[in-house]
Amino acid sequence: MIWFKKYRWLTIGLLASIVTVIMVVIFSTSGGKTVHTVDENVVPPLSYSPSSYQSYVNRFADRFPSVNEASFSPNEGSFVALNRGTQATYTVNVPTRGFYQLSVEVLDLSPNLLSNRFDLQINGDYPFDEARALELPVHWLMPSQPFPLDRYDNEVMPIAFKNPAVQIIPITDPTGLYAVPFRFHLEAGENTLTLSHIQGDFSVGPLRLETVVSLDDYETYIARHASAQKAPHAITVAAEDFVAKTNPSTRLMSLRDPSATRYDTQDLLLNTLDGWSFRQGNDSVLYEIEVPETGLYELSFKYRQNYLMQMPVFREIRINESVPFEEMRWVPFHYSNNFTTVTLGEEDPYLFYLEAGIQTIEIRVVLEPYRNSYVQIVSVMEEMTDLSLQIKRLTGNTQDRYRNWKLADFIPDVEARLQRWIDTLALMEEGLKTYSEHANPGELTHLNIARQHLDRLISDIDDIPNQMTLLADGDSSAAQLLGTMAQILLENGLDIESMYFVGEAPMPRTRPNPIIQAWESTKRFFLSFSNQNYAVIEADDDTLEIWVNYPRQYVEIMQQIIDQTFTPETGIEVLLSIMPDENKLILANAADRGPDIALGVNHWVPYEFAIRDAALDLRDFEGYEEMVSRFAPGVMIPYAFEEGLYGLPLTQNFWVTFYRTDILNSLDLPVPQTWNEVIEILPELQRFGMNYFQPIAFFGGFKPFVATIPFIHQFGGELYSPNGMETMINSDANIEGIQLMTELFTIYDMPKQVPNFYNHFRTGLLPIGISDLATYLQLTIAAPEIAGKWDIAPHPGVMNENGEIVRYAAAGAQSVIILNSTDKPDESWLFLDWFLSTETQVDFAYRLQTANGTEFLWNTANLEAFRQIPLPAEHIEVILAQWEFAIEASRIPGAYMVERELSNAWNKIVFDDANPRITLDNAVRIANREIVYRMEEFGYVENSQIIKPYPVPTIETIGDWLRGRNRD
Repeated sequence: MIWFKKYRWLTIGLLASIVTVIMVVIFSTSGGKTVHTVDENVVPPLSYSPSSYQSYVNRFADRFPSVNEASFSPNEGSFVALNRGTQATYTVNVPTRGFYQLSVEVLDLSPNLLSNRFDLQINGDYPFDEARALELPVHWLMPSQPFPLDRYDNEVMPIAFKNPAVQIIPITDPTGLYAVPFRFHLEAGENTLTLSHIQGDFSVGPLRLETVVSLDDYETYIARHASAQKAPHAITVAAEDFVAKTNPSTRLMSLRDPSATRYDTQDLLLNTLDGWSFRQGNDSVLYEIEVPETGLYELSFKYRQNYLMQMPVFREIRINESVPFEEMRWVPFHYSNNFTTVTLGEEDPYLFYLEAGIQTIEIRVVLEPYRNSYVQIVSVMEEMTDLSLQIKRLTGNTQDRYRNWKLADFIPDVEARLQRWIDTLALMEEGLKTYSEHANPGELTHLNIARQHLDRLISDIDDIPNQMTLLADGDSSAAQLLGTMAQILLENGLDIESMYFVGEAPMPRTRPNPIIQAWESTKRFFLSFSNQNYAVIEADDDTLEIWVNYPRQYVEIMQQIIDQTFTPETGIEVLLSIMPDENKLILANAADRGPDIALGVNHWVPYEFAIRDAALDLRDFEGYEEMVSRFAPGVMIPYAFEEGLYGLPLTQNFWVTFYRTDILNSLDLPVPQTWNEVIEILPELQRFGMNYFQPIAFFGGFKPFVATIPFIHQFGGELYSPNGMETMINSDANIEGIQLMTELFTIYDMPKQVPNFYNHFRTGLLPIGISDLATYLQLTIAAPEIAGKWDIAPHPGVMNENGEIVRYAAAGAQSVIILNSTDKPDESWLFLDWFLSTETQVDFAYRLQTANGTEFLWNTANLEAFRQIPLPAEHIEVILAQWEFAIEASRIPGAYMVERELSNAWNKIVFDDANPRITLDNAVRIANREIVYRMEEFGYVENSQIIKPYPVPTIETIGDWLRGRNRD
């Protein structure tokens, strides 16, 4: 017992490790083993649009040419540069009408991550809808190993670079729902093909026409190599050794597994392909392997597939740029929660013929097996939305449990629709189950629940108007569940640790020895007490200490850029530490243990530090005018205190109008530019059961300044008097703005509570509204069913006497401050000048997305740097135009009470039908009492008398500072 007490932690660690190993061994035996081809017609489509690619192919299904390949140059020359507003035209002569596959020579000219997009017309018309938005993916080349290290000797993802050479790229479906290249039907004789630019910067050269060739099956393939023998070798291909990728965001991760191709007890080594970054259709990675001897080899993968619960994901395998046989077109990787090893063909393994020398292996994400299910889901969702709108037009979008509806009298086919959807979802579910090794795959739960909702609705047709949350309204409706299912089908992740080409030699061991695994776990447990890895630690006296309020992925790249650029240029050592809670910054500063710089704090924090003399005035540093000129003047307001500037914006939000182009076009409605125009379109929207979203509806009981100040500043109002001692929210200008802010919800019946605009926007219930960066990212990444059907426009505003639309809206996000306790003020300012520069911000944004994914958009506050981030040019222009009206609420002592009382006033006017002027007068009285109290606390008021002025910063104040006005 004494021995156990003395060594109890070691004993517990060893026992835990042994149990872990046993569990890993048990669970790793599960997972997919069977490899089979995929029947793309397991789930027949409910209906394809007449203008879709599938309908196009079906229309000309019997016309296949039998001619040799041909190549044609664009009429303007061998290569034509495509950028905004340009196109390339090809004149093509073909001897036989029929289907051809097209490939084009492409030279990428763009320095950013945006894909090259174009549309294709044949003889002046789009052959099918998918041809309106095509992509030309380029290969991103990986730098040769060894990988770069961070300051803790952990490997970090290197920055890939675009292939500078001309590439021959087949024209395929950008989503990966069609595994083979598109087939284009050409008439005999002369045809004109026109490629028009949509996005990117690239040149196109000769266009190649190729006949459609069917792949041989495995039996035919192996018969061609009947004389070949199994090679006596085994080739291990480490996942980290890929040489190129088509998605710049595809990355590696560190797997703590002693059996991995590369492993270290303490340091993190990149040794596994991260499946989350390798999940989207057409993502591919390319490997080069050296084959020691010509012969036949089996192919095995060590993988983990826990992205689709109990359903497989699919990959295409190419050897030397071609699929060897039909069975490699769609290779399923079944669900496995732990890493497992599978040999393609399993019981009767496939054999691959490889010649001695350097061979290429390409693995590509394909989604075609799930295509028909995806098409059905989107089709059913659209029909559900149509039925929902029909019912709302009938009922006036109101629910009354005491009113009975004879719904079939008004919508005769309502029961038939519901029954068809139920049958379709049931058929779809049974078809998808054939792909799985499990009787009831967990990933089909959304599909099953949606069908249950429909069963409940069809059991009482007349009660559907009172059960709209089961149909298309809300996060748990059948339509929303199907939307989630559609997203799941488009994201097929797969972690890969290694590949093995095995001949007669024994298969390398792919599972860790349990004893070694237990020993390594124990060692890592004890090493964890000494491994800091970006934890908050005290820096050396000569090192600039910076606390960062961002996740590890951001901090790793920041530190990498600093160590590679800033420190070599300046000689200043910098230590970054993760600050998981910015409130700790206040406690650390109170204890005199704070950092030199805080990076990524909320935009209201610098003022709180400034008024307590805890932050440095940046106007004392040389060059602050140039520094401030990089940002929108209105976002600088919260950082101003008296005559000083105590913070700088790091990132910046934007509030713009999001609108569904398909719905507004169908209703023939314009995108409103002013609030009067918003009011004009409301009756038409509401007539069809739709509405407009205003951000006030997103917030609960408390409406922050971000939602209310547009109605203050757009009408020429101000929150405070010039001396800061009272609020002016009851002034005539402010009352006009606040009256509109409330009447939108009382008179014009905008929805008062919308917890999730993104979901309502997807389903079409709120096809237009105001939202921010978060919604933009959600729609870009997680709403494929409406891709190309939405756009953005500036925030609605108020027309002034000069005919200009005033669109003031909030834009604050994260900021940076230099703490007053620093003993390195000049070094801190030098760092901020470097980090917030255009060059560094562009470099950081680029590295962040290439290392972690396109969803890691860096919304830099540097206006010039924002112009260069990978967003569509037309969206950048809209956002920058809106930022010309970016503004934030001024900060004064007691400002929180003004914010609260303005919120309370809205609630009373909207919900209690209170008189606006009386309500605002009462709000002013309460807020002013708190302002005076706080002014007295900070030494501006004594015995209710002003003893020193408090200058309220405005956008004009910032303008004066930008022009270099001297201090008073």
